[in-house]
Order: sequence, then structure tokens, then C-alpha cells
Amino acid sequence: MTSRNAKVLDAAKKVFARYGVGKTTMNDIAREAGVARQTLYNAYPGKDELLRATVQHVADEILGAVTAAWEDADTLDEKLDIFFRLGPLGWYDLVQSSPDVAELLDGVHTVAREELSVAHERWTALFADLLRDHVPDGGASGLPVDDIAEFLYSASTNAKYNAESRVVLEKRLAVLKSSVLALLGRS
Repeated sequence: MTSRNAKVLDAAKKVFARYGVGKTTMNDIAREAGVARQTLYNAYPGKDELLRATVQHVADEILGAVTAAWEDADTLDEKLDIFFRLGPLGWYDLVQSSPDVAELLDGVHTVAREELSVAHERWTALFADLLRDHVPDGGASGLPVDDIAEFLYSASTNAKYNAESRVVLEKRLAVLKSSVLALLGRS
């Protein structure tokens, strides 16, 4: 990805969060990115394509940040904390800055369904590898590691929806972490 594309997608992330999907215009994004509107249209034929690319870019950023931070962590406990901090909590903080969170989420889920599904698959595979590294036999539960990885990612994703506050989300993630560690016999 070129630095200009990254700059455009970073600008799009900010503008979508600021105005929501429905109220954001290509002109708003071009202005935030400091590029001509035609330059934006040359790269992305419309707002839906730009939103899809933004969702993919954000997913790639978070995945990259988490895997990089995991390099300095030794334990599964530490790695789960890193994911929760950079993933669900970081996402929560971003969308809470939007004046209409429900509209933003509806817009993203409607337009970028496929990108969200791809991100889900990537995270689930990453968690399965992580869990196998730390608990090769699947742990105390006898459940397949792939199933625990799917549970971990799905539950962490769902934990952030309808959380009344960041504190509530933090509590949900703490329970999820304890649950996963117990399933693995690591509590």
C-alpha cells in the first residue's frame, strides 16, 4: 500500500467515526486526507468501496499491532491482555467517539460484511495458532483448539456491542479471559 493510500484510509477512519457512514461524503474524506476529490475517486469509485477498504485497513493495522506486541510477551495471559487492549478496547474507544455509534456500526456491518468475515477468519486462525503454541493438546476441556479460538474471538467481538461503558467492556473481557484460561487448564 502506498503512503497516500494509507493516509486516505486513516483519514477515512477518522471521518467515518466523526460523522457516521451515512453523513460522510467523499469530499469530507478528501479534505481530511489533503488530497483532491478526483484523486480519491481514482482510487475508490465510491464511498462503499472506500468504507470496505477502510475496514480492511483497520483490521490489518490492529492485527499487525497485536502480533508485533506479542513478540515481547511470553505468556498466554499477557498476549490475551494485549489483544483485548489493542483489539476490542481500542475499537470501542474509536467508535465511542462517533456521535451516532449505532448508525456507524450499522453502516459498517451493512457495507463491509465480507471484510468483517475475512477479519474474523484471520483472527480465529491467529488465536488457534497462539493457543496451540501455549497448550498443544487443547487443554483441560478436551475441546478442539480451533473451537476455543472461535469462541475467544467471537465472544470478544460480541462483548463490545451494547457495553454501557468501557468499564463494563473491561469486566466482560476479564470474564472471557478467565473462561478461556480455565478451558485450557491454565487458570
